[in-house]
Amino acid sequence: MKKQFLTLLITILSLMPHLLSAQTWVVTTIAGWEEDGKNMDGLGQKAHFSGTVKSSAIDANNNLYVIDEIVLRKVDAATLVTSLFGIGAMDANYNDLGLAALPGQDGICMDKDGNIYLASGRDHSIYKISADKKVERFAGDEGYKGKDDGNRLEAGFYNPTGLCIDKEGNIYVADSYNFTIRKISTTGKVTTLAGDGVGGDFKPGLGKNATLREPRAIAVDSKGNIYVAQNGGRGNCVAKITPAGVVSNFVGDFDGLRPAGANDGTGKAARFMRINALAVDKDDNLIIGENTRIRKATPGGIVTTIAGNETEDFRDAVGTKAMFRYVAGLSIDNMGNIFVSDRFCIRKIAKQ
Repeated sequence: MKKQFLTLLITILSLMPHLLSAQTWVVTTIAGWEEDGKNMDGLGQKAHFSGTVKSSAIDANNNLYVIDEIVLRKVDAATLVTSLFGIGAMDANYNDLGLAALPGQDGICMDKDGNIYLASGRDHSIYKISADKKVERFAGDEGYKGKDDGNRLEAGFYNPTGLCIDKEGNIYVADSYNFTIRKISTTGKVTTLAGDGVGGDFKPGLGKNATLREPRAIAVDSKGNIYVAQNGGRGNCVAKITPAGVVSNFVGDFDGLRPAGANDGTGKAARFMRINALAVDKDDNLIIGENTRIRKATPGGIVTTIAGNETEDFRDAVGTKAMFRYVAGLSIDNMGNIFVSDRFCIRKIAKQ
C-alpha cells in the first residue's frame, strides 16, 4: 500500500509541470474602448476614458478604482463605470456630473476600511478620501516639497507617485524626486525606509546606503517586503526591500551585463523592458507590468510571461497572443484575476 502511494505521488509530481503549463491566461477588455476625449460613465465598453488610465486599487468586494488623468472612477464587478471625483466627468447621457476636483492623480491605494489614498506629485502630498467621500490631506506639507521625516502632516515629500499598503495598514510611498521609499505608519509617523536621497544608478545596500533611481511603481507582499521598479541607466530590474531595510536586486539586471529585453528566467537572468506597474497576489507572486507585457515573478524569483508580447497594439486573446498599448496600472482581486490599466481601457486577465 505504501509503495502504491509513493508511486502515485511520484506520478502526480511528474505531471505538475505539464498541468501548470496547460493553464492559460485569457485577456478581455471589460471597460472603455475608444479614445475620444470624453470622460463618460457607462457599462463596460460603453464607458469612455479621456486620458491614459493609470494607477488602480481594488476593494474587498472586487470593485476597482482607477485614476483616469483627472477623474477617479469606480468599476464594479458588473463592469459599470461610475465617476467619483473629477471636473468634466459625464454620465451616460453626456450630462456633466458636477463633481469636485480630484485631489491627487499619481498613485492610489486603499485600506481595509474602504478609505482611498491618493498621491499628488503636484502638491507633494498624500490625500485621503473616506468612504463617505470626505477629502483631507493625509501627509505632506501641501504645495511644499521637502524630505524631512516626522509627523505625517509636517513631513516633506517631493513628487510622491506610487503607493501601496501592507496588511497592518502602513502606507509606503515612492517619493520619486527624493529617490527614497517612505513609510507612513499607522501612528502617523513618516520615516525613510530606503534610498540615499541623491539618486543615480540603482545600487543595493542597507536602508539609506542604497541608491534608488526615481522610484515610481511599488508593491508590498504579505511578509512586508517592498518591491520597487528600477528603470533606465544600464538596465531594468525590480528591487526588493525587506522590513529591515535591506535593498537587493530581486529580478532583472541593473548592472549593465544584460541589457533590456524580454527573456524569462530566474533572478538576474530575467530581462525586462520598462516596468510601469507592480502588484502582489495572494500567494506573494509579483505581477509586473511592462509597456506591452505582463510578467510574473514567484517569491523565489522565477520570471515567466503570462500575457502580451513586444508589439504595441490592442488585441484580446490568450496569453502572449494578446496585445497591450501601454500598461500603466495593475490590481488583483481575491480570485486571482489581474486588472490592467491599458491606455484608454481596463483589461482583465483571467486564468483558465
